[in-house]
Amino acid sequence: MRRLSLALALLCCAASPALANWTATGCLAYEDRPQDSTGFTGAIVQLPVRSADLEIIDANKSGAKATLQRGKTGVDGCFSLAVSDTSTRTIYLRGLTTSTQTTGLLIKVAAPGGAVYALRSANLANHGPNTNVNFGTLVATVGNGGEAFNVFDQLKDGAEFVKVIRGSYPSPTVTVQWASNAGELGASYLSGCCTVILRDYAAYDDTVALHEWGHYVEYQYWGNQNPTGTHALADCNQPLKLAFPEGRASWFGNSVRRYFNRAASNVYVRTTGASGPGGVQNWFDLEAETQYACDGYASEVAVARAMWDIHDGPGTTDDTPGVDDPADGLVLADLESWQVNAGPARTATSITYESFWDGWFDPSINNGFLSQMRAIHDDLGMQFRPDVYEPNETPAQSPSIVSNGGPWPLTFFSDPDGNGKGQADTDVFRIAATGGVVYTITTANLVSDANTNLEILDTNGTTVLASNNDCPNTTDGSSCLTVTAPRTDTFYIRVKHATDAGIYGSYNLQVTNP
Repeated sequence: MRRLSLALALLCCAASPALANWTATGCLAYEDRPQDSTGFTGAIVQLPVRSADLEIIDANKSGAKATLQRGKTGVDGCFSLAVSDTSTRTIYLRGLTTSTQTTGLLIKVAAPGGAVYALRSANLANHGPNTNVNFGTLVATVGNGGEAFNVFDQLKDGAEFVKVIRGSYPSPTVTVQWASNAGELGASYLSGCCTVILRDYAAYDDTVALHEWGHYVEYQYWGNQNPTGTHALADCNQPLKLAFPEGRASWFGNSVRRYFNRAASNVYVRTTGASGPGGVQNWFDLEAETQYACDGYASEVAVARAMWDIHDGPGTTDDTPGVDDPADGLVLADLESWQVNAGPARTATSITYESFWDGWFDPSINNGFLSQMRAIHDDLGMQFRPDVYEPNETPAQSPSIVSNGGPWPLTFFSDPDGNGKGQADTDVFRIAATGGVVYTITTANLVSDANTNLEILDTNGTTVLASNNDCPNTTDGSSCLTVTAPRTDTFYIRVKHATDAGIYGSYNLQVTNP
């Protein structure tokens, strides 16, 4: 009897009516405004809203009870969402600028105050529980939601790029705060974690959004000693701790576009946000020094260009398809730079471009390609190489120079083992001076913040007769000394790198007398 009763119970349960099911299908898209070096191209193209959260909502309820089902869009922006329900309702669909339904993808676009953006269908009244619904294609248009979903799409690309390199999405959640009327006139990443603020008119400036996304990656994975504050692309002499993270963030953003073969991936552009074609506010080409032609890594533009050349190639979507720079002999995987940034560069005392260079050749990484790396960096005035007078750290090693000769081009870079990783350097020269003659010794053309400290040593090579750290009325770190030779004899000129964030760089030395 027990067995029979059990069988009857199971049969009874199997015969009970199941919950009514219906399926919601459709697609989400947004209107994009492509850009190039002129600003907006004037085209408007429709792109899929990828990996966005979906909700089926009961229009007559509020709060958690209103949500009948959740899901997400696919890579094509489309969806098929099974809904279990037994009631006739007025319903609608909405897609959100959040990604909670995609495992590990932690991105969000919200207005100030935290409200996320939604792309909403019309209400569907009297929907029965057995009726499938195709919502068609819902489109967020320019001026009506397209901006927020474009920013969301840039975050999606950035997260996918990180996942390709690391094997997992970045975390924790990054939020881009944007509204067309928030009164924001600048873009910034809030130090710490994890909010990007975009200017009101920047929601279609893809490389600006990706640049700030790059700062998120820096703070979470690479280390960052950025002093923050205002900075300008045209400034060729920025603090090294500012130039590196700003240039690296631009490189990261444009690398995302390069990886996904986005058009004009070599161009960083900021617009006025105006309608129609054009509207460029400022821009620079990571592939060529067509503007902001700064030498050295005290420039964020030069930093971005150097890192770009390590990874771009003939197939990069730039202005010269099928051709790469003559000085650029590398087309390396993005992982090569990532492991440097996340490894030895992150733990350096001063996180500057020098720590990236040394980290590249650190034994723990040993990326190699020294000749190709030097060719790329030489082309941008970054001389990570000993000068021709090395070794000349001591009076005993010092070569002889003459007054009214030169200028002598020099670098603060020593590499005695030849592995590419540098060491701090001091340059010492000897000069035969005539007693009573006035000599002027100067350093000039300082590149990559080669802040100099100049000393004149007596014949014994140790006694300091005179020294100077800065020329009068200058701010570039150059040094000037005017001395009268106390007798006819051999003296020494010693040039050291003044205490600063960096220890490398290049400069010219010159000695003159009337």
